[in-house]
Amino acid sequence: MAVFEVIGALMFIALGYLISGLAKTQESVDGLSQLINFPMMFLSGLFFPVDMMPTWIRPVIDAMPLTYLADALRQVMVGAIPLHSLQVDLIVLAVWLVVCAILAVRFFRWE
Repeated sequence: MAVFEVIGALMFIALGYLISGLAKTQESVDGLSQLINFPMMFLSGLFFPVDMMPTWIRPVIDAMPLTYLADALRQVMVGAIPLHSLQVDLIVLAVWLVVCAILAVRFFRWE
């Protein structure tokens, strides 16, 4: 469980730095983060089961990193029925971490 928690935390930190690097003002950071945060919260399976979602939105759900983090933690903590295997969850989270970190390094500037 600790592995998924650390990778998930690092991935979201890198995503936050990427958002702040892309935003031009402090006020736009709020808008960009909410634009990413709310769909991720409601479509990742945290509040509503993914099986109840329409099939046309499944590709969006499968593209979100929170879907894989929630699936992995749910499997490890309570033994829930998996959406994906733990290896797939780990690989997707690691890819998101690397991509967000590289883009954050590219776009983030201290000013």
